[in-house]
Amino acid sequence: MAEDRTRETPRLGAVVYPGETEIEPILAEVRARLVARGDLRLGGVVPRDGDLMANGRHEMLLDDLNSGAVFSISQELGAGAESCILDVDGLTRARLAILAAVEGGVDLLFVGKFAKQEAAGHGIREEIGAALIADIPTLVVLREGQLDAWRAFAGDDWQRLAPEPEPILTWATRVTGRAG
Repeated sequence: MAEDRTRETPRLGAVVYPGETEIEPILAEVRARLVARGDLRLGGVVPRDGDLMANGRHEMLLDDLNSGAVFSISQELGAGAESCILDVDGLTRARLAILAAVEGGVDLLFVGKFAKQEAAGHGIREEIGAALIADIPTLVVLREGQLDAWRAFAGDDWQRLAPEPEPILTWATRVTGRAG
């Protein structure tokens, strides 16, 4: 019966949030609660904000759930800089961490944000695909403004999740077949 329930729930879950929502604390709570359960092997990367940079924006950090490493995917461009702060080296490290989790056969994969790079056909798109090919339940977060690009990429076989811990945890329980 658990197998039937997991097949009814899309393997791809997307937390769609309005731009003003601080998604990082929500993901931190979801992660902490899943870790506390102790019955799932989690992998991938979870985004969180770092310190304020000179331009007034927060450094973008990723926690690697496999190794415990923390790395930055942003670069300091100085005060007044308004261009994209994404650090390509940091993004490459994120991609490698996600692939390591896929190859390790985790029970639930966090892949961070589907953002401008992914909408443009780059970023972590291939890693999301690799996870789905490996039949690993995968959790992605994206701003509402990226929804059209997300739909063009993901099609219809995904579940939209509210930006709140309970719906995300409910999806994780169903998709993994673990009662928690």
